[in-house]
Amino acid sequence: MKKTIYCICSIALLLAASTPILAQYIYKEQIAVNSQQLQQKGDSLYLHMEMDVSKIDMDYNRSLTLTPILIATDNQLELPAILINGTNRHRVYLRSIALKPDQQNELNLYKVVEIGKKNDNILHYEVVIPYTEWMNSARLDVKEDLCGCGGHEQEIAMETLINKVDLEKISVPEVKPELIYVEPQKEVVKVRNEEWETKLNFPVNKTVIYPDYMGNRDELVRIESEINSIKVDSNVTITRIEIIGFASPEGPVAINETLSRGRANALKEYLASKFDMPSDLYSVEYGGENWDGLITMLQASDINDKDKILSIINNTTDIATRKNNLQTFNGGVPYREMLTTIYPTLRKVVCNVYYNVKSFSVDEAKAVLKTSPHQLSLNEIFQIAGTYPAGSDASLWVFETAVKMYPNDSIANLNLAAAALAREDLETAQIYLDKSNNNTPEYSNNKGVFYMLRGEAEKAKIEFEKAIKGGVEAAKFNLKKLE
Repeated sequence: MKKTIYCICSIALLLAASTPILAQYIYKEQIAVNSQQLQQKGDSLYLHMEMDVSKIDMDYNRSLTLTPILIATDNQLELPAILINGTNRHRVYLRSIALKPDQQNELNLYKVVEIGKKNDNILHYEVVIPYTEWMNSARLDVKEDLCGCGGHEQEIAMETLINKVDLEKISVPEVKPELIYVEPQKEVVKVRNEEWETKLNFPVNKTVIYPDYMGNRDELVRIESEINSIKVDSNVTITRIEIIGFASPEGPVAINETLSRGRANALKEYLASKFDMPSDLYSVEYGGENWDGLITMLQASDINDKDKILSIINNTTDIATRKNNLQTFNGGVPYREMLTTIYPTLRKVVCNVYYNVKSFSVDEAKAVLKTSPHQLSLNEIFQIAGTYPAGSDASLWVFETAVKMYPNDSIANLNLAAAALAREDLETAQIYLDKSNNNTPEYSNNKGVFYMLRGEAEKAKIEFEKAIKGGVEAAKFNLKKLE
């Protein structure tokens, strides 16, 4: 099965603050801030700083708290702090945390380091916070709080890292997750059929069609019109006309079969006289006594004791016994009512016309899609969708039409789900993902995109990993983007 991958791209706005080339120094010129960067992307503000604390000179009994603060005229926001401990102070801190584990969260600390530890000399500070417009004109300060512990006095200072956050608009491409659209297999021969239930009326025990008997005239005109609409269509070739006769379930089975076959043959002869088509196109069958039709009619009726009548039909295996029980139930009153109101409609003839449809070019298929979409294969509809941008209204409409024509086809449902995901319509995507085959790697990739767009990263990762195992290259890209 051939697979087609569409990579969908869009443009997002990234707002970035200028990054100083030279290092800045804070806390008595002992801490070097080698870089700091503020970036706005969508609804979030990203802050990154790199600090070198290898030159810090501080008493082992003291601690220094560095708190970045965004400050504007009427607003300010404290960000998670960095706590730098002297050796002795760090032991005190660890004991305190052991006794009260939640203390670190209450202090809103980003990182805790101990002076002199090589692994802690270079600190990478990265936080993401919700963006609001006042931040666009804020400055970035750092509050330095040197504790008053160990017999010392507390020292507090404020230093500015970025004097004015001048966020400048820069257009950069953002690549969205890759979705999988699966190309359906081609139909070598497109076989279609149309079925009509005729309501011809026959006198009791007769198998001859009388055009002027009851409503037969209108019914015959309708049948001729339906068949002729197929016969004159240059896109199709009729291959078989199947006529099936059904009997109402009263009286001997043998007589019912004879009457049903005779009535089906009568319609065959009538149609053969009206259409110039080979006689071997016609076939006649006996559909049996119409018990299914009787059950359907009873369920829709308001006849008394219909539940008990249905129980007799459904729970009596022997046909002769079943008929006898129906005739004698409740003195035969319900049975006589059924004979006049239901049974006549069960004596029917079904006409089924089978035909082959020619193959269409993409341009031809576009015209047919608007008038006779049932004549198109899923592959032909897929080719039409490929002429429109992924996620466009036209593309979505084409995939929706495919599902209307083939509602139970897992590929049609998967492709419509992908088209919905391309528009980030998660509600629609969920419906059609559930109707597709969830055991395929293509499904796993698209389900992963669904979870990714919904912000459920762990679930997305699981699905992408399934898709990768199934050989879907797009899932590798999606997983990398997710991570």
